[in-house]
Amino acid sequence: MITKIRRLKNIGKFYDYSAKGDGLDLHKNTFLFAPNAYGKSTLVSVLCSLRDNDPKVIRARKTLGIIALPEAVIIIDGVNHVFNGNRWDKTCPAIQIFDVPFIHANILSHEIEHEHRKNLHRIIIGAAGVKLAEELSALKTKEKNKRLRFEGLRTEFNRGGFVHHALDAFLAIHTTEEADVTARIEKLEKDIKSKETETQVRALDLPSAIAMPAFDLSTAKTLAAKKLAAAHEAAEKLVLEHIDKNISDKSRAKEFVRQGLDLVHADCPFCGQDLKTAANLLEAYREFFDDAFRSFQTELSQAAVSLDNWNIENELTALLSSNNANTATVKQWEPFIGAEVLPDTSAFVETARTKLTASKSKVLAELEKKHKDPNADGDLSQFDTMDAALESLKTSVESYNKAVMDFTAKAKDYVDKLPKSDVDTLQVVLAKEREIEKRFKAEWKKWATDYPIAKNDASDLLVKKDAKQKELETYTKTIFDTYQKRINNLLVTLGADFTITDLKGKTDERANESYSDFGFLILNRKVPLKVRQDDAPCFKNTLSEGDKSTLAFAFFISSLEKTPDLDKQVVILDDPLSSLDETRREATARVLLELSPKLNQLCVFTHNKDFLRMVFDKIPDNTVLQIRSDKTNGSWLEPFDVEEDRKGEHAKMVEAMQRYVLEDFGSAPDTMQGNIRKVFEVVLKTKYYRTLTADIKQKKGLAKLLETLFGAGLLDAALKPKLFDLCNVTNGPHHGEIVDAPSKKLTRDELVPLISEALALLEKV
Repeated sequence: MITKIRRLKNIGKFYDYSAKGDGLDLHKNTFLFAPNAYGKSTLVSVLCSLRDNDPKVIRARKTLGIIALPEAVIIIDGVNHVFNGNRWDKTCPAIQIFDVPFIHANILSHEIEHEHRKNLHRIIIGAAGVKLAEELSALKTKEKNKRLRFEGLRTEFNRGGFVHHALDAFLAIHTTEEADVTARIEKLEKDIKSKETETQVRALDLPSAIAMPAFDLSTAKTLAAKKLAAAHEAAEKLVLEHIDKNISDKSRAKEFVRQGLDLVHADCPFCGQDLKTAANLLEAYREFFDDAFRSFQTELSQAAVSLDNWNIENELTALLSSNNANTATVKQWEPFIGAEVLPDTSAFVETARTKLTASKSKVLAELEKKHKDPNADGDLSQFDTMDAALESLKTSVESYNKAVMDFTAKAKDYVDKLPKSDVDTLQVVLAKEREIEKRFKAEWKKWATDYPIAKNDASDLLVKKDAKQKELETYTKTIFDTYQKRINNLLVTLGADFTITDLKGKTDERANESYSDFGFLILNRKVPLKVRQDDAPCFKNTLSEGDKSTLAFAFFISSLEKTPDLDKQVVILDDPLSSLDETRREATARVLLELSPKLNQLCVFTHNKDFLRMVFDKIPDNTVLQIRSDKTNGSWLEPFDVEEDRKGEHAKMVEAMQRYVLEDFGSAPDTMQGNIRKVFEVVLKTKYYRTLTADIKQKKGLAKLLETLFGAGLLDAALKPKLFDLCNVTNGPHHGEIVDAPSKKLTRDELVPLISEALALLEKV
């Protein structure tokens, strides 16, 4: 229980308040009166800050123009709770407050928005329900996060470009595929490339075998080894001697002699001499120039010419050219069957060039030597050397051509094995294989691990969330039914002409928030909280401000009654419905009377004295304080005497008159003199109101009132002289008539007996 507001400094209008003197303790039922703007709401804010341990609430109320920090000391159950300007040293959460902020937060006077419905929902379902709702909210948050994670992974898959594998099929790809997929992709890529260039491939040339530079030395070698008969040898010698002796042009001599011999008939064609004496010479000529000899010489000449005409350089160069052409052809196949290399021809061609060129010269020399001396022994090794060089070249050429044949076979095999499927089909198969390959990339391996976990987590939390949702729905159904019934009972008690209906809890799935919804029954017609059309009945335009405050109070009381440990709660009510009509104020006081015994403490703050008197009269065991304030000292608390305050003006004037007679107390004599008349006017107007109605409306004074009453026979005629005399003393005569005019001023000594007489007359009228 709050025992005392000990200290309030630099907070609102509480410039420097300290509780001093008696009567400032708070009791179980404490009522505090203060006009508006004196500091009631400031004090409530301090208690809110204490309850919520929220320093900002007090700092927001800091006295304007003051640098020093705010201070507060509240005694609760005999223990100081100190606010040092920055924080409370201890809090008191068992404080329930009904004030304007509560109304605005829950039943806004203008319109109930979503935030108000959320707040009402928390109030209605209570601590147990809030716990369930918080558990549900936590599960929803977790479920949402897991679902978003799961959906994010699914979206990541959808954006991953997997066209040929549905998600489940993608996950089902076995790990053994990782080792094989690369080879399959390489083959498919090769097949596609081949298929795409099939026409080009089929149009490619194949390398050709190179031609072997050939020359048959066998005839020349045979001629070089051949010898003519001895006669031929002697004849040749004789002929050569004759030529040497008789013919100057040796190079043309043999031909000359041979042709001349063909022309001989009997005598010498030159001198006509008989040739019988030259028979031996002529015989030699005939032997030398016979067919065998001529043929042998011709063959030697032809062999020499043939060898000499054999252009080894051209043939070897042609061989190199053929190789270059083949190399270019093979290069064209490289994109399809890979890099292939034919043997290097330059090496063996250059070797052959060197050997064959040297051998050729030597063989020609041997033939020339044989031509000169057909019976000379030829050096056949030169022919063998040249044959060996040709054979070596042949071996190299054959090896080269074997490589050409192997390449050709490989190329043809490649063409024969070109894929039968079309490119589009192969592309689809390749795309599938690449998706399989992608499955084993690091990021997708991780994805394939994370996705099933996220899916299971989301599924598990969804089950838990739904179970908690059902648990909360079961709990809230009973709570809402009971709550609606209690609110409607309170609304009837408080004199409201409406009730609520269809009170239920709802959930905003998008915002993951619970809220309450309800409608109103007014004249048996259902009115919703909110409508789209401005001209349709709803909370905003159907309930008065008083109705809305009453509804907020009914919600507060209903929720308060369900608070655990209600007997430990301190309840603060800041002007609860005190601005309403007397009937509702009376009903509110009855509700508080019923509530008070259930609480640890009830504190009612109000600016309305009528309401203050109601709760003061109805709720026993109370104390009343008030807030006083002035510009110099600010605000402070002091005791408040309700009985003294409720006295009427005439009662206060009578008491003042009595004290004036008995003590040296009261106002100035002229004021007391006028009060005599006022007291009689109030008493007569109150007692004889119906008779004096016309005079009262015409604002007649005491003299006229007495005339009317004596004329009506309502006053004892024996009192007339004394009453008119009293009237004359206080008002004075005018033109022979009693009129309401100020009388002469009297002294205290003159007034005391006059007042005593007036008090005696009051008992008689």
